[in-house]
Formats: sequence, structure tokens, C-alpha cells
Amino acid sequence: MKSFLKINLALVALIVLSACSSDDDTPEQINEEELIDRVVLEITDTDTQAMETFIWEEGATAPEPIVLNSGKTYAVEIGFFNASNPGNIIDITEEVIEEADEHQVFYETDISSLTISPAGGDFEDTQGNKLGILTNWSATGTTSGAVTTYLVHEPVSKTGTDRDDLGGETDVQVAFTVVIN
Repeated sequence: MKSFLKINLALVALIVLSACSSDDDTPEQINEEELIDRVVLEITDTDTQAMETFIWEEGATAPEPIVLNSGKTYAVEIGFFNASNPGNIIDITEEVIEEADEHQVFYETDISSLTISPAGGDFEDTQGNKLGILTNWSATGTTSGAVTTYLVHEPVSKTGTDRDDLGGETDVQVAFTVVIN
């Protein structure tokens, strides 16, 4: 009878312990997406070092057109911000850089005489892919059009000729008007 009682107690203990698995108690980690309601382009003429800043803000009027001179190259830096609280503007760009494997900045343009390429000092992911925070824009001819910037979250690919080639989700998309003189 003692051995029967020991076996029953052992079975009850086993059932209780398996029902209290710590796996069931661990909440699923949720990564909240950051609010990005401001995108800033700092455009520097590589010859003169003259810099202009163009700011897009959600709900505001479109920024002035970006005017580039034909035959020039410009160093362009993009920044992403949460400006929902004017007293506490949060720079999301640092988080994008820290999570380079999970992000890609992509530029799409309908201006055939504007070449956008990664800058030598641009940030890279662990595979050596340039992130797109720092780029060079080379302008030729005289024309106008748009440059659409995308911050892509978890891209399937980090190369391509249009946004669809990257896959993933778009965190923010902004079109800037560009005029080449």
C-alpha cells in the first residue's frame, strides 16, 4: 500500500509541475513601431559645403522644392523623428542605425538625370549592406521630378530598382520635389 501511495503522489506531483510550466507565463515581447512624423534631408554641396535643410512633417504643407545645380554632387543625410511632442522631439535615426539589419532606406526617383548612390561613410548592416542614411546625389541636365524616400522595416532584399523589390513594411514614405537647374 505504501508503494501505491508513493506512486500516486509522484504522479500527482508530475501533473502539477507540468501544468505550471514557465513557458506559459512568459508574455510575448511586442516591438512597438515608433511614430515617425518628421523626415529631414540635409543637403550639402560637396564643392562649396553650403548646406540646406528640407523638412517634411506629417500634416504640414509640402517642403519647398529641392533645387540642385546641374554638374554638381551633393552629400545628403536623412533623419527620422517623432515630433508629436514639440517639447520632446525624439531622433529615431539612431534606432534605425542600431537596427540596421532590420531596416533599409530606399530612394526612388523619376528623374533620369539624378543619380543617388550610397556615400562612403554610410552605415552598414552586419552583411556590409549600406543603410542609406548617407548618400550622394549627382545631378545633370535641367529637369524636375520627385525623389521618394522610404524607410523599410524588415526588407526581404536590400537591393532593387523599385520599392517592391525590397519587400518588408514601409515605416514612412515621403516624396520631395526636386528641380535641377
